[in-house]
Amino acid sequence: MRNKGLITGLGTILISAAIYADTPYNLHVWLKNGELKTYDISQVDSITFKESYELTYKPLNDWTFLPDAPEAIPLSLTNEQKEYVRSGNEFAKKSFYLICKDSTLKKLEGYENLFYSPISLQIALGLCANGASTQGITEIANAFGIEGANPLESMNDYFNKVILSLNSSVDSVTLKVNNSYWPMVGATVKEPFLTTAREKYYATVRHLDYAHNPEAAKDTIKCWAALATNNCIRDLDPPIDELTTACIGNAVYFKGLWAAPFSDYGTSTDTFYQASGTPQLVDMMKSDEDFSFMYAQTDDYQMVALDYGSWVDDGVGNMRPGNDGGTYSMVIVLPAMGKDLDETFNNINWDSIGMNMKRTAVDLRLPKFDFKNKLKLVAYLKVLGILDIFGGLPNALDVGERVSNVLQDSYVKVDENGTEAAAVTLIVDRATGMHDPIKYTEMKVNRPFGFVIRERESGMILFMGKVTKI
Repeated sequence: MRNKGLITGLGTILISAAIYADTPYNLHVWLKNGELKTYDISQVDSITFKESYELTYKPLNDWTFLPDAPEAIPLSLTNEQKEYVRSGNEFAKKSFYLICKDSTLKKLEGYENLFYSPISLQIALGLCANGASTQGITEIANAFGIEGANPLESMNDYFNKVILSLNSSVDSVTLKVNNSYWPMVGATVKEPFLTTAREKYYATVRHLDYAHNPEAAKDTIKCWAALATNNCIRDLDPPIDELTTACIGNAVYFKGLWAAPFSDYGTSTDTFYQASGTPQLVDMMKSDEDFSFMYAQTDDYQMVALDYGSWVDDGVGNMRPGNDGGTYSMVIVLPAMGKDLDETFNNINWDSIGMNMKRTAVDLRLPKFDFKNKLKLVAYLKVLGILDIFGGLPNALDVGERVSNVLQDSYVKVDENGTEAAAVTLIVDRATGMHDPIKYTEMKVNRPFGFVIRERESGMILFMGKVTKI
């Protein structure tokens, strides 16, 4: 019988908890006061990771993932940490530009559109840095623009603050960040790596038997990815085999309702022109005439910000979209005719766009779209100066290991109601109303465009994407 009282009771006090399982049968739980408790998994629920991720995992949430915060935690950053956001956005822009310019990807069917989560990669690399050599730490910190006497400590404190804030509920947005570490059976996770993974990154830590059952290990990580992304990432296929020593995972899940939803009756069939110039018929959404947007226009592009989740009470008990902007927004960038999307997108200074945008009545037309990507990121990281971790991670496990693969699976869906987006980054280690008439600015997104999803106050970029074919 399931001990529902145990689950519910502990679920309310694990506000700052992180959990790992060192065998399939025991769960070690750190309570907020620092007390360690151990439970046989049968006391909690008969949950085990099997071949299928269609099982009901809800009870496992109370034990495996960072619990829900009772209220929103603002992303309150020091001046130094605000610089980390800016340098992190620069890393995001450079890495996404490398992905967009990859000639190999351009030849693959289905990669006309690209979607990528730089914050997922950054957090995974931040955890990875704790197992790296001094040189490896320096390279990752330099790539993120983190300096000082102890860049690793600064990085861990920064990402801890980011994780806590992003996981707290705000507006009508659901945003979850989960981390995991999957060492091989028989290996000991070194300190302080284990403590840092638990206390700073709130990571699930669980041993897997790669040597004797690599497929079961792969299924476990696949299950975790599906659960952490509300089944958006269901077909994760990490390159795991008998020589795998450990995997670091990060999952980011986002679901937000537009502050100004597109009306269903405003959607109609229209033409979108692909990068090749080929026309295609798409479902084109139309903005509500009563709502204005933050908007900017230059000789190179049009830019509009679609806010998520800013809803207000109309005074008679009904909720309606607010006009003051929410915590998160999607910024659409439509290059001017004849301008290259990749170059235009890469030349934008994301840290100052808010100063250039003004609230404007925009007759916005935006296509509905959804797609998935699978990206291999090692080559891009090496170009950006992250090299040493591919030679060794001496401070994570008591066995020799090195990073062999860095992968990211991503998913995005945009429709009349809002956006659902998810990404899983895996680092694999191996041995060795009534108004006067308004003049509208027209913005018809009927050709290739780029977009980001960002936290508005800090400007931190969570996701980046481009669409060249619907």
